[in-house]
Amino acid sequence: RTRIPRRPSSLPPTRSGYYGDGMSTSPIPEPLRARMAELEARSDVEKVRSLLNGYVQDTESIEEIRQELALTAQYNSHSLRQELEAVESLLTTDLPSGTLFRLVAVNGGWDLDHDPTDAGAAAFLRELAGWAREAIDAAAQRH
Repeated sequence: RTRIPRRPSSLPPTRSGYYGDGMSTSPIPEPLRARMAELEARSDVEKVRSLLNGYVQDTESIEEIRQELALTAQYNSHSLRQELEAVESLLTTDLPSGTLFRLVAVNGGWDLDHDPTDAGAAAFLRELAGWAREAIDAAAQRH
């Protein structure tokens, strides 16, 4: 099946649109800027939940997850970077027992039967972070 990128974006890359003195020439309308700020202000748990809901839930294979990440990174690596940073942050944060397991198994719908623990979920999240990083790096090399 053909899937449309989860977050297609025609927004200019963040490194362009600024003069050397920091003055923005960004054509981004205020409502979009407000939405971007709202998304950036989400907690790490909310960002990881979004990543899992968008790329893991309802997928049939690891390859499908990787393809979706690669497709999104071509169009909008900014939000993917935020979610990657949130995964990395959660993996180093002391969380209540069961948090990572619930995120992956419930929010992501990913089968953790081989290791239905926070440790098993953390292993999956480390892999997911690696795939996201690869997608972002590959997209950056194309641009």
